[in-house]
Amino acid sequence: MVRAAYDEGRPIPESLARKAAEAGDPRGMTVYGIGLGQRGAYAEAVHWLGKAAGTGDLSAMVVLGTVHLDRGELGEDGAALPAGGRPRPRRRAPRPPADARPAQRQRPLSGH
Repeated sequence: MVRAAYDEGRPIPESLARKAAEAGDPRGMTVYGIGLGQRGAYAEAVHWLGKAAGTGDLSAMVVLGTVHLDRGELGEDGAALPAGGRPRPRRRAPRPPADARPAQRQRPLSGH
């Protein structure tokens, strides 16, 4: 029932969305997360939207990003900031040893 209503854009009662979300339905997770966000229960909304986004639900991804953006929880690179709003320190990937890197060749200039 949630799937058909979701696909058709019909309203879904929160209690039905919650049951579908708890049963593992990504559409139910998305609808329930949206409802929670509209009520101001952002932590729980982010939880359910994140679970739905993890299954590949594009609507959940968009809504989750919008929630983070609206709450000022995005860093300069667009990634969600951790609690407290400070960016995580970036870790640099170790460079491979020089002998493991491919040799760069000079390309000849084209005929002038």
